[in-house]
Amino acid sequence: MSASVIEKQSAYGKLSLREKVGYGMGDAGSCMIWSVLALYLTWFYTDVYGLDPAIVGTLFLVIRVFDAFSDPIMGAICDRTQSRWGKFRPWILWMAIPFGLGAVLMFSTPDLSMNGKIIYAWVTYLVMSLIYTAINIPYCSVAGVITLNQKERMSCLSWRFFLNGLATLIVSSTILPLTDWLGGGSRTSGFQMTMIIMGGAATLMFLFCFSSIKERVVSVNANDSLKRDLKDIIKNDQWLLMISITFLNVFPAFIRGAVTIYYATYVMHASVGFITFFMALGVACNMLGSVIAKPLTDRFDKIKLFRVLNVILGILSFALWFVNPASLTPLLTLFIIINILHLIQSGPILWAMMSDVDDYGDWKFGKRLTGISFAGNLFMLKMGLAVAGAIVAWVLASTGYVANKPQQNHETIQWIIIMFSLMPMLSYFVSAYMARYFKLNDVFLERIKVDLAKRELENGHAQSAEPTDTPAIQPLH
Repeated sequence: MSASVIEKQSAYGKLSLREKVGYGMGDAGSCMIWSVLALYLTWFYTDVYGLDPAIVGTLFLVIRVFDAFSDPIMGAICDRTQSRWGKFRPWILWMAIPFGLGAVLMFSTPDLSMNGKIIYAWVTYLVMSLIYTAINIPYCSVAGVITLNQKERMSCLSWRFFLNGLATLIVSSTILPLTDWLGGGSRTSGFQMTMIIMGGAATLMFLFCFSSIKERVVSVNANDSLKRDLKDIIKNDQWLLMISITFLNVFPAFIRGAVTIYYATYVMHASVGFITFFMALGVACNMLGSVIAKPLTDRFDKIKLFRVLNVILGILSFALWFVNPASLTPLLTLFIIINILHLIQSGPILWAMMSDVDDYGDWKFGKRLTGISFAGNLFMLKMGLAVAGAIVAWVLASTGYVANKPQQNHETIQWIIIMFSLMPMLSYFVSAYMARYFKLNDVFLERIKVDLAKRELENGHAQSAEPTDTPAIQPLH
């Protein structure tokens, strides 16, 4: 048996604890910045930087539409990258420092005219979006080539989302106190100083990730054009379904996350200390969900579990509409349960489904398009953030919201509550319905795993390229 076949078979073996933790540290690094964007960027632009909410909403949506072009291109570039580190790992190395620097620039507030501020926000948000694409598509894609072992893949993802949650917990519990402390009462300078710390930590975490993981599943598709790759991925019916489900499952968290600070500030009239606690509580519950996910998927088929959790989350989100914001016990109870269950289904389970779709494409069409596949999912994830942020900003603008005014009008308050409860509810129910058509259950995946292993043994060679000392990127034609 050739060494290349043995290497392929090792993709089904157990992973070391260091590799699992190292893989998770990449997402922790991402979330040192991503969670600030998801939880605070809308509020930062409106209440700290002083931009009109309508402008913020347009900014979010337009730039994420631009990502429709950058994401698949980055996925195709990754699929064609050849280096001694693999296809995806080198991008984690190359983009770690720009990622940290971009975050600092994005949360800096230069003394400019209003038009200058708007231009600065557009440019820095666009640049950060491109950097995020260049590091996160490779990072997300590498999950599909670390291992083909379903249990080890789920274990990796559990570590990923636990460390993701830990990083987000650090951010959510420290961001406001740090900005006040480092800025001496000035949140403009405080945010910049805080993001220097967060950006530096994110860079170090990505570098640790790069040094800890290994690519084992290798395919060579670089001779095809980007146009051909896109045609081939569209043939994968499960991928098309998957990217739709991805949007529907991240949208509830992003819209609730973006509006939570407004809900706590203007609906609950909470103090800064309670707001910090409230947001940190949600993240801590997410962490618990990531830990629970692995034993649950060991016992139950993850697709059935995914559907059931979406239905339950829809019901619980509906219940939030009826809760009096002043009644902390029922409010916090629902908030805790929702955040635990949401991370189970939109964390390890959802991302395992993404890798399963990649395996399915390899099995059915004989072509593994990991970069393009995850690019589609990451684009829909970013669209979820963009649409959620845009909706929050546009709703605030249309209902007469006034930044930093303690008492908002009745219409604004009602719509904040709707965005906190009913909009997530609708998304969960639609997701549960669409998951009926996702056919990659545990039985089907076991068949795919066996067939892929047989194919490699019958071919007598692995689809791998010889390591090179210098990276090379194939043309996109």
